Amino acid sequence: MYRYILTLTCGLAVACGGGAPEPAAGSESATVAEAPTVADAERGGADFLMDSAVIEDGVLYLEGSGSLPDGTLISYEIKHDGFDVGDYDGYETGQIELAGGAFSFEMSVEDWPLGQALISLTFEMQPSGDPQPAAVVEAYGQSGENLTGPNIVEFGGRKMITVTGEAEIS
Repeated sequence: MYRYILTLTCGLAVACGGGAPEPAAGSESATVAEAPTVADAERGGADFLMDSAVIEDGVLYLEGSGSLPDGTLISYEIKHDGFDVGDYDGYETGQIELAGGAFSFEMSVEDWPLGQALISLTFEMQPSGDPQPAAVVEAYGQSGENLTGPNIVEFGGRKMITVTGEAEIS
């Protein structure tokens, strides 16, 4: 399922005017992100995607890219697939900062049992935690009213983008 979501998300980025990501030297799964332009922010066009999410040696490595301005905060929620049914209480939330059209994050899942790490990334104007920088609020509006793009959803009068994925814990 993770590969399907990742492929679909990347396909949407290509369909929205972004080029296909190019592999970094020495790695088939790494990608290079194009930095957003000031014109992207001025037009309100916004999107981001999860380029990779892998677990190696008990550490989740997450990388992504987007057309949001530098300093944009993307909220993350990572939980074990047994969380919702009470099998395991592994759960982590926080924020990642986008810089130069890319973001990365890592966290230990060494103590988590076998299964899946479920990943949800959200860009919204009024996140839990630190507020969006003034330049981001100015570009998109207090509730995201100026936010446009291919993956925008509206919930409770606020616009946001959410990307999901999984990584196998083995």
